[in-house]
Amino acid sequence: MRITKKKFKLFLLTVISGIVMGVISKLFLDSLMLASSFREKHQYMLLLLPIVGILTAFVYKNYGEGSQRGNNLIIDSVHKNSHVPLRMSSFTFIFTILTHLSGGSAGREGTAVQIGGTITNKLAESFRLDVSDKKILIMSGISAGFGSVFGTPLAGTFFGVEMCFMGKLSYESLIPCFTASYIADFVAKSLGAVHSSHLIMYVPQMTPYIFTVVVLAACIFGVVGKYFSICIHFLKDSYAKLFKNYLIRAFASSVFVMAVMLLFNWTRYEGLSTWMIDEGFKGITAFYDPLAKYILTCMTLGAGFQGGEVTPLFDIGASLGSVIGQMANIEPSFLAALGLLSVFGCATNTPVTTIMLGIEMFGSDAVSYYVIAALISYYVSGHNGIYQSQVIYTPKSELLKGQSKLSIEEIRD
Repeated sequence: MRITKKKFKLFLLTVISGIVMGVISKLFLDSLMLASSFREKHQYMLLLLPIVGILTAFVYKNYGEGSQRGNNLIIDSVHKNSHVPLRMSSFTFIFTILTHLSGGSAGREGTAVQIGGTITNKLAESFRLDVSDKKILIMSGISAGFGSVFGTPLAGTFFGVEMCFMGKLSYESLIPCFTASYIADFVAKSLGAVHSSHLIMYVPQMTPYIFTVVVLAACIFGVVGKYFSICIHFLKDSYAKLFKNYLIRAFASSVFVMAVMLLFNWTRYEGLSTWMIDEGFKGITAFYDPLAKYILTCMTLGAGFQGGEVTPLFDIGASLGSVIGQMANIEPSFLAALGLLSVFGCATNTPVTTIMLGIEMFGSDAVSYYVIAALISYYVSGHNGIYQSQVIYTPKSELLKGQSKLSIEEIRD
């Protein structure tokens, strides 16, 4: 009877977190759309980037209580039961909107995951869940955030199950993550949330040539995903060494981002830049598009701005895949889809989520290709990733078995 009451409490809190996250995701998506629309009509907003950078650094440094760790703090709360301040949810919401309003190149998943993780942390503490149930509830909050902000509840389910670990699926959290993700997505869509969709125009038959191109492309995607996170942390470390004062650091790094945008006329890569995915699937991507977005996103996040990495990874992967498709004379939308999935999957170390995302976004006709691309890019990227607190449970290679039970951050340090 005691176990039944315990599990009923967890289920009820999972449902509550899904409903709350669905409402917040709709509000967040609407706010992002308004901010992006205003910025596009008023290009002078880019001049506010250094002010937003300083404000972000000041607030997080003085009032954040560790919130600057972002998604890594949410992962720490799963592994180490770390405290997550409730203010983190409002901070990441507000400063992500300000990042997009002033032209920073960032995404949205980080905000949704942080809000979902913060809410579930607070619920778990308020209702005095034990440590194991608290972990499950936090992972369901992660699923609710991802599933509702992208409109992909199946992928959201597995993202919550996979995100905190490398080489492990948290099966005990599968049903709660499924419940929270689908409820959050249902609530968001019921309130009017709309998500873009893309089609693979033609899935080629598996031939030696197609297989070879897909394998080589997956290797390229893996390398791109690997160095994305390395580049961000290199910039953060470099700025920290150059500028000891955190406000001067925030100002200088923000001015650097703004200067690069203006110097190369890269303002079209501001914000989410989802037009890159559209052009990728149409096969009209310019060869420099993925590189420009890659550089600006690394610079923006390396400067300490708030936002996520996933949408920019989608942009980079889709445009890069499209370029490869044009060069190899293979349907661009096919390789754009594989690029979108693989660059995201290897940078987040979530191969199962990647495959589910492919089925959910593009259908099951190309599922064998999703598997090939996801697994190869995952292996090629090594023990790197955008979530530095991820703990390695199953190393990607026998050569890396000595890194088992360490986090990516511990390996890097």
